Amino acid sequence: MRKTRLKSSLSLMLAIPMIALSVTACGGNNNDSGTTSNTENSGNNESTGPKEATLSFLSAWNGGGAGYPQDQENNPVAKAVREKTGVTLKLESITTSEVEKLNTIFASDTVPDIVNAPYWSTTGGEGQVIKKAALEGQLLDLTPYLDKYPNVKKLMTQGVAKDFAEFDLNSPDLEGKQYVIPMQTPDGTPESIHNWNYGLYARGDILKALNVNAADIDTEEKLADLLTKIKNGDFKDISGKPVIPSGTMHNGWDYSQFLSGWSDYNISDFRQEDGKLIHWTQSKDQEARLLYMRKLITNGLFDPEAFSNTDTTAKEKLATGKLAVFGAQSMIGDLQKTLYKTNPEMQYELLGPMKNKSGNIVTQVEKPGRSGFPVIFLSAKIKDPDAALRLIDYLNSDEGRLLAYWGIAGKSYNMVDGKPQWIADVKKQFDDNPDLKRDEGLNYLSGSFMGAFSSEVTWPIPEDQKTQWEKLEASYSKRLPIQIIDKVSASYLVRDWPKYQEFRDKTASLNFDEEFRKACYAKSDDEALKMLRGIQDKFKSAGVEEMAAYVGEKAASRDDIGW
Repeated sequence: MRKTRLKSSLSLMLAIPMIALSVTACGGNNNDSGTTSNTENSGNNESTGPKEATLSFLSAWNGGGAGYPQDQENNPVAKAVREKTGVTLKLESITTSEVEKLNTIFASDTVPDIVNAPYWSTTGGEGQVIKKAALEGQLLDLTPYLDKYPNVKKLMTQGVAKDFAEFDLNSPDLEGKQYVIPMQTPDGTPESIHNWNYGLYARGDILKALNVNAADIDTEEKLADLLTKIKNGDFKDISGKPVIPSGTMHNGWDYSQFLSGWSDYNISDFRQEDGKLIHWTQSKDQEARLLYMRKLITNGLFDPEAFSNTDTTAKEKLATGKLAVFGAQSMIGDLQKTLYKTNPEMQYELLGPMKNKSGNIVTQVEKPGRSGFPVIFLSAKIKDPDAALRLIDYLNSDEGRLLAYWGIAGKSYNMVDGKPQWIADVKKQFDDNPDLKRDEGLNYLSGSFMGAFSSEVTWPIPEDQKTQWEKLEASYSKRLPIQIIDKVSASYLVRDWPKYQEFRDKTASLNFDEEFRKACYAKSDDEALKMLRGIQDKFKSAGVEEMAAYVGEKAASRDDIGW
C-alpha cells in the first residue's frame, strides 16, 4: 500500500452447482441494492442461475496476496459470491515492482481478465503505463456497459476528486472512453476518508527503558537524539540480537516519514518558496533532507538495507522487533499476529506526531474526493466482460458489501436494529486469531473490488465491541486527524503548457527519488550534494523553471488553486 497505497488482495473460488437466485438488497438505499437480475446479466433463464465463468485476476501490488484465505476456492464467502454471480476467480499476486509487472503483462500481451493496480496519476508511474495500454487497445472500454451495471457506474464518480476526474480518470486523450474503475474511494463524506495513520512508531519497551515520552519526539533533532540513545543502549530483538535503530517496510516505504520536518500540507507538485513558485525537485529543502538522511545512515541509525528490503524481509524484521523505530502505517494487521502476540511488552507507540515546516502536525492531507487510488481494469481480450462486471456490481451492492465484510448471515453475524453485529463466540474466535477471519473469506474482497464506500461510516463499531487493536488504531487516528483542502491541485494547470509534452519526454528517464537514495550512500556530503544538484540540473535543463513560472501565471487568474 503509500507511497500512500493500501495493499489489496482477493481470493480464488471453485465453481459449484447453482440454484436460481436473483440479487436482492439487505435494506438497500441509493439505488445500490444489488445488480440487475442474473437473467438480464447472464443471458440465461432463471432456472439455470447465473452463467458460470472462470476469470483470471491479478493483484498488481507488492505483497498484495498476503490476505488471501488458505482455501481460496471453498471458503464461505467465495462460495456465496459464486452462487450469486457465477464467477470463479483464479488469482495471482506479486512481490515485485508494480510498474515492472504492468510493463511485463502489456509488453507480452498477457493481460489477465481483471487487474487491480495503482493509479496515482496518468503522467507517471503505474497510471501512465495503464493509460498507454488503454490508448493502444489493450484495455476494455467500459463505457458501453455502465448503464447496465449501476453500482459500477456510481464508482466512476462518487468519492473521486473533481480535478482528478477531469484530468486523469477522464483524460481528454481518452476521448470520452472509460477504462478503469476507481477502488477504495470514500463515500463522498469527509468522515468516510480512510485514515492510513502514517507516522513513526517506536518500540514501547525501549521508550520506557530510556524514560522517553513518545509524544515528546516531534522534530528531526529529537528523533536523531532518540535513535542515538537506542544505538548506544544495547537493545535486543526477540532473538537476543542487536536492534536496528530505525528502518522502513519494503523498498524504503516509507522513509519520507523520517523527513517530514521539511514537508507541508501540499496537494500539488509545486511549492511557494522565497516569493516564487517552484517545482518540488528544486526546493532548497532537498539539501537539508539529504544531509539529514545521510546523518542517520552514516551514524548507523538507519537500516542500510531499508531501500532494498523485500516485503517478506521487512515484515520479518517487524515481527521480531528488529526495528526499534519504523516509518510507515501502524502495521497493526501484521504485528497483532506476530510480535504483539509473542512479546506484547514491545508494542510500538506513535511518536509525536512529528511537526512539519509550518509547525503543524504531520498528517494525511486530502481533498474532499480522493485523487489517485487503486483501480480495476479489464483486458480487451476478456471473453466474458459481463461476468467480471456482474461480480463488481454485486460486490458494490448493499448485499455484496455485507457478504464481503461480514460473511454469512446467521453464521458469523446477525442483523440487530438494521446493522450487522458479530455473533459473540465467532467474534471472540476472530479477535483471538485474525487468520481465522481471513480464512473464512472475510475482507479479502473489499480492498480489491469496492469503492465509493466506508465500512466505518456505514457500520461504526460500538466502543464496547472494539478489539484492543481497533481501539489502538483509533487512538492513532485521533492524534492524526486528516486535513482536507478543498482546492484544485496546481499540478493540473501545467497540462496546458505548450512545452508540456516536450518536458515529459525529456524527463521520462529521470528518477529524482532514485538519485536521492543513491546520494544518501555517497562517500561524502560533498559528493552527495553534487549528485543531488546533478539531478536538479537535469530537470532545469528540461525546462522545470519555465514550467513553474507558467503554472504561477495560470494560478494567478484563479482563486481555487492549491499547492
